[in-house]
Amino acid sequence: MSRAFVPGRSVSEEPVTDRAAPSLALTHVTVIDGTGGPVVPDATVVIREGRIRAVGPGSAVSVPAGTPEFEAQGKFVIPGLWDMHGHVTYTGPGALTQMVAHGVTGVRDLGGRLEQIDAWRAEIERGDRVGPHIVRAGPFVDGPKEGIPDRLTVRTEAEARRAVRSLRAAGVDFIKVHNALPPAAFFALMEEARAAGIPVAVHLPQGVSSVEASDAGVASLEHVETFAESALWRKGATCRSVPEAVEENLGPIGREQLRRIAKNGTWYVPSLVAYERGFVLWSNDPEALGPRLSIHQKQLDVVRAMREAGVRLLAGSDFSDWGAVPGIDLHNELALFVEAGLSPVEALQTATLNPAQFFGWTDRYGTVQPGRVADLVVLDMNPLDNISHTRKIHAVVLAGRLLRVPARLT
Repeated sequence: MSRAFVPGRSVSEEPVTDRAAPSLALTHVTVIDGTGGPVVPDATVVIREGRIRAVGPGSAVSVPAGTPEFEAQGKFVIPGLWDMHGHVTYTGPGALTQMVAHGVTGVRDLGGRLEQIDAWRAEIERGDRVGPHIVRAGPFVDGPKEGIPDRLTVRTEAEARRAVRSLRAAGVDFIKVHNALPPAAFFALMEEARAAGIPVAVHLPQGVSSVEASDAGVASLEHVETFAESALWRKGATCRSVPEAVEENLGPIGREQLRRIAKNGTWYVPSLVAYERGFVLWSNDPEALGPRLSIHQKQLDVVRAMREAGVRLLAGSDFSDWGAVPGIDLHNELALFVEAGLSPVEALQTATLNPAQFFGWTDRYGTVQPGRVADLVVLDMNPLDNISHTRKIHAVVLAGRLLRVPARLT
């Protein structure tokens, strides 16, 4: 399946909308509502004050007098997309507009400079900047790493507990743990975070297995390759290399681990595209390319096994300053999910309904239904025919405001 690079685009606000309380009607559009239910052809979507007020066949939904209409004959509308793993600090504010131009209306920022992210978030909320909704962690909680910014360096259990209290006082939405955090400090952090009611997203610390982290109550595990690392660290491990670990994860031991993760209700963000970008496509080491490509293909099989085990999946690109591209690579992640065995509907849900469920915000986001925030993507082609059609963006509706997307460059 093609996952071609799509050049960056910009958005411009449609002049017929009102910033404070926009009203709008999409007419003659095919609705893919994100629930998994049947599509609704020739439909009308009525938006007022930033919320969806009515959705249904055009014959059954009337457009209130005076409401601007956006004729969408032959177009398809899906819920706005969420990238559930990104780092805006390291891409800069241009990434915010770029994400929206590619249909990403929400982002979970998994580590960066809290003050800067909050300044951008405030500008977005005031209407001074075009950008997605932002849920953020602030600084990483990590072990010692010389010269690496935006860290709370933790070495001991006491420091881990203090870090949780500090981040809670700073008002973070959740905590992000990185891979150098010592195991004892990690488990102390999890105990403190559970008591404080703060979710924790985990780039698996060395020496902690995926199941141990899941049993400790983490909200999400990040990166499919850390599941292979986990096989090297878990108690009784017999594999001694990443290829051996990936093979073990595809066998009975790995599948049992996944069933346990699923039973715990732990979400997984595989960020397949980040591995593909950073370690396969951008590799300039011919000797390493073959083994890395083999691992990448088998990691698709691991994600297929996650789906079969009932592990709940979220789409995240891990965009930052080194590999994945904001906005663009979320679509590539959806394509990789389909390669891994998800249906187009299931792949779409990893970036729409599933994030809403993860946050507990199904009354606000994730579907094209009355009462939800009017975050929508209008497509020229049907993504259920080919998931790559999510790239065929005609327009974006962000909190009820219609944003024109210029034709992609060729």
